[in-house]
Amino acid sequence: MRIIEGEALFTVGDCSAYIGKSIQTIQKYDKYSDILESRGEERLIPKPLRINGQRLYTKEQVKEIQKFIELKKYGVMAEFNRKRLGKRGQEIERRMMAKEKEQERMQEDKKEKELKEALSKINRAVEFKDRFKRLKNSK
Repeated sequence: MRIIEGEALFTVGDCSAYIGKSIQTIQKYDKYSDILESRGEERLIPKPLRINGQRLYTKEQVKEIQKFIELKKYGVMAEFNRKRLGKRGQEIERRMMAKEKEQERMQEDKKEKELKEALSKINRAVEFKDRFKRLKNSK
């Protein structure tokens, strides 16, 4: 912890000890937040004060980081991690795209099957109507 201008600021190490996550995890969240911010999107965690390259957070920011970690949804960091992993990340990305395409194909097949069933019911109704007309006319 550093005290600057009468305000207590926490280093990444202090944050990690308080939150119960590793220093690398918090640094990774900050790096990805910087990328999101450069795209104009919302940061995952609050922007730290940087002094001589050291990230410093206020107590409120540390609590926000803790809240983010507790409420974080699965897959939030997937894009960042795949890019960081290089060839392995590209392979994971390829598999994910193939899985998504397969799911889309399955959805289309399901819709097509439902449409065929609906059409067959309509055709049966038309056939019964025609039969009923013929029976009525034959009497």
